[in-house]
Amino acid sequence: MIRLWSAPSRCTGGMVAFHDGEYDNKYYILAKKKPSPLTGGFDRQYFRSLRTEETVKLSAKAFLATEQRIPGLGNGVLQDILYMAGIHPKRKMKDVSDEEYDRLFDAVKNTLRMMAEQGGRDTEKDLFGNPGGYVTYLSKNTAFTPCVKCGYELHKENYMGGTIYYCENCQK
Repeated sequence: MIRLWSAPSRCTGGMVAFHDGEYDNKYYILAKKKPSPLTGGFDRQYFRSLRTEETVKLSAKAFLATEQRIPGLGNGVLQDILYMAGIHPKRKMKDVSDEEYDRLFDAVKNTLRMMAEQGGRDTEKDLFGNPGGYVTYLSKNTAFTPCVKCGYELHKENYMGGTIYYCENCQK
């Protein structure tokens, strides 16, 4: 059997095909041990278990995008998730209230479901060169444009070896 695995979020993109047992990438192995956010196994109780003494020290971006806590979730995807939850990417998880954490769970589930149903993000293309149907709120395409919620200009900056996009008014 051949399995496909997409590159970790620190890469520009890519895909690797390999036979079972031939690939020992740590990200792949970690991801295989965790429930996909698109399944029932990724529920509120599981999401709460991700909040530990170690993770509360992390920024919201680091919490979502590192250590394969949520398989398949990378920098590009987390922008809209944090936007929908109203959480700034640099905000420390220790400062996220229980109510906000519940909103973050809902944003993870809903945003990833919509992206999957619509064939991916409009900023990415499939193998045939077709862009996805999910129109991103925060991406290279929306930087420095008005926020659709409040009208403030969306920001772009470098953070943790990547780019973050956010609305300073909607994401506290």
